Amino acid sequence: MKLYTNAHSRGNTILPLLKELDIEDQVEIIQVDYKDLNQPEYLALNPMAKIPFLVDQGSVISETPAIFAYLADKYIEKGFGPALNDPKRGEYLKWLFFCHGPLTEFMDIKSLGISTEQIQERRRSLGFGTEETIYNFIKIGLKQANPYLLGHQISAADLFLAYWLIFAISFKIVPYLDEFKPFILLIQQRDAVKDVAWIQAV
Repeated sequence: MKLYTNAHSRGNTILPLLKELDIEDQVEIIQVDYKDLNQPEYLALNPMAKIPFLVDQGSVISETPAIFAYLADKYIEKGFGPALNDPKRGEYLKWLFFCHGPLTEFMDIKSLGISTEQIQERRRSLGFGTEETIYNFIKIGLKQANPYLLGHQISAADLFLAYWLIFAISFKIVPYLDEFKPFILLIQQRDAVKDVAWIQAV
């Protein structure tokens, strides 16, 4: 497998997952500069001209949550993704899609400097609703966690949510709410991320 990424891309969230799955030696990391993404050789792989994307036996997987889900399923015996017939599979997918959908949209809107008042005025056309609904969704999910989103077993969804929260908190897009702290600390204690500076930064 080959993972196309660079030091400033969302591919940084995938690297700890490779450690968790113990497959670092099976994935070749290819660094690609943003200015090169419009070159024909890269557009042929990902017409969106974005990274990260993963290539496995001729198949190209782009979009970060798709890469998370693909790797967790490919190495299902590692326990980071519920089986297809596991009732928890739905909740697992819910969190992956929430992070890449409503949460990412909210982070992008906030990064553009759009005010809470403007968000409130346009909430019906926004995928995340309001700032309050985003925070409440996360807070309720983490309150129900035991200690992970799906119960006693960690999943790729836990890692994905934690990485996105840490990223958003680091860039002051999202406040470090008390309700987030136990979950983030739980993930920060994992061996796979103990030496990852940006994850330990908050």
